Amino acid sequence: MQKYISLSVTCPSETSEFLMAELAAIEFDSFLETEFGFEACIELNLFDKSLTQGILEKYELAPSDYKTQEVAQQNWNAIWESSFEPVIIEDKLIIRAPFHLQDLHFDHELIIQPKTSFGTGHHETTASILTQMLAIDFNEKKVFDYGSGTGILAILAKKLGAASVVANDIDDWAAENIQENIGLNQVSDITFIHGDLSKVSDNDFDIILANINRNVLQDSMSDMAAMLNKNGQIIISGFYESDLIVLKDSILAAGLLVQTYLTKNNWCAAILTFS
Repeated sequence: MQKYISLSVTCPSETSEFLMAELAAIEFDSFLETEFGFEACIELNLFDKSLTQGILEKYELAPSDYKTQEVAQQNWNAIWESSFEPVIIEDKLIIRAPFHLQDLHFDHELIIQPKTSFGTGHHETTASILTQMLAIDFNEKKVFDYGSGTGILAILAKKLGAASVVANDIDDWAAENIQENIGLNQVSDITFIHGDLSKVSDNDFDIILANINRNVLQDSMSDMAAMLNKNGQIIISGFYESDLIVLKDSILAAGLLVQTYLTKNNWCAAILTFS
């Protein structure tokens, strides 16, 4: 079973946004804001104690302001069921768990069984990329969801009319979770590939969705461009607005440009096209 390091930080809200961005750059993810700061996780094999401590000390945090703990991956359903609330996007889309009552007042509904996989719509990055998706024509498009997590983006793409969707993730639990969520939403033609980007052989996608983190996006930009058809679009998220400047070098090097972007609490989602 995969092991993780859980990091709990006590800090002012004005500090947490910048601190989370720096921790995301060294592979921390699954950020959860708390009353006194935030919590984050990182795979044990990716954790660099001295690098992490250096970032925390940069923000003048005392040792008593943070703590780390090694934890095993587990099913968080019991915790989520006590705190998970439906998410509404643009008054058009509702995202709910199976234990919520159905609400027919929205054009689209996603049913997501929350486990350890990322992607319930609560985080700003997921909400922003979902907002971008609602404004794009998916009808009869071939779509790739890179780092699919729960499968929330892949499933919405199908519900918006995509002809077919390929999704991938390296996480074992994501592999299980996306299949469960595909069943809950009664969609088809979603092919899941358990592995990294090198396992995906298709190279003619109309739309690529990538809600990951800045480092992975930066490293994968040229590979994603090579998988996109000439009139295609890539929607990226998982980074702060300030990181868009950092990403622009890799975006331009891949022959792409930023068509438009939006922000939510300093988190960013951008649409890329060929220049």
